[in-house]
Amino acid sequence: EGGEKLREEKGRLRKEMRTRRAALSAALRRQLSRKITQRLLQLEIFQRARVIFFFASFGSEVETWEAMGQALLQGKVVALPRTHLRQQCLIFHQIYTLGELVPGPFGILEPPVQNPEISPKEAQLILVPGLAFDLEGRRLGYGGGFYDRLLSQSPGFRLALAFECQIVEQVPAEAHDLRMEAILTEKRFIEII
Repeated sequence: EGGEKLREEKGRLRKEMRTRRAALSAALRRQLSRKITQRLLQLEIFQRARVIFFFASFGSEVETWEAMGQALLQGKVVALPRTHLRQQCLIFHQIYTLGELVPGPFGILEPPVQNPEISPKEAQLILVPGLAFDLEGRRLGYGGGFYDRLLSQSPGFRLALAFECQIVEQVPAEAHDLRMEAILTEKRFIEII
């Protein structure tokens, strides 16, 4: 009974957050994403990380292209996920240029399958997308559980990238749901204790 209620709450919040994020104009989204990128590049956790798992921004998510380009220029190992729908998992592959990406399921850009696979155990920093986050690090994803599975297999620092409008008072979550270790918005760096 509790599980059913939680599912309903998550579904409701997902709908509301999709609408809220989509209400940002493309120009404003670009501007806020640039601020987030500038902050990200200055974070010690970013500067120290040698292997970074990024996400390829899709729809109204925080744009990650500029940060990815910078990480590549700095000689970091940059990896992006390929979505495996049948196994319901994300497999990360190294990328060398942004130009080599190809559309995968849902139209999200992915690395070519022949690029080297990078194990989640090697990731030092994982940039996590999502629809909503709260100040205790709870995350509302898209409902597929892809990132929950990935994060449970990696020791990498879990950093959510989000617009300030995606921060809510409380995300409905189960006790065992993995939390973010920090959230970065255009306004602040929220460290979760």
